[in-house]
Amino acid sequence: MEDEKLVQQALDGDDEAWRTLHDRYVGPLFQYAYLQIGDYHQAEEITQDIMFKMARHLASFKGKSQFKTWLFAIGRRVVIDHLRQLKKQRRHVLVEDDDIDRLSPRFPSAEDEALSHHLQEEILRCLQQMSINDRTVIYLRFIEGFSLDETAKAMSKTKLAVKSLQTRAKQKLANLMRKEVNLDEK
Repeated sequence: MEDEKLVQQALDGDDEAWRTLHDRYVGPLFQYAYLQIGDYHQAEEITQDIMFKMARHLASFKGKSQFKTWLFAIGRRVVIDHLRQLKKQRRHVLVEDDDIDRLSPRFPSAEDEALSHHLQEEILRCLQQMSINDRTVIYLRFIEGFSLDETAKAMSKTKLAVKSLQTRAKQKLANLMRKEVNLDEK
């Protein structure tokens, strides 16, 4: 069922529609929060906050964009607010090894899992060195598969700005990955 129909049903009091919207987006929102923050428990809290704000503001969804775009725009604002709070508290975000395994355990062989785990660690370490806008554009475009228009709406930017940001973010990630590989070889 389309999101927009589910939204209308949820607003009309259908509990099953609420559950369907929740179940459909809780995983991708958690992954987004985890990618941005790097802490499993904080990502869970952020995801709960996003879902609460979605429920609280669902009536303000006007359908001018896709529901998914609207929801990830809320998620982006919640993550930015959380990062501001962390900055005020002067905390440093660390990625724990156990949490990386939960991100995407898709490979069947132990060797593939070990290689994937190492690659995920390297990518996450590099992404944590990038700005929130760089991480967001990479996540929305390449993990969630958002179009340029959807990404622009979710990030409150123009399509051209997203294209430019995406190009720079990919280059930054590639450069950081090359540095990681060079450090590992020494």
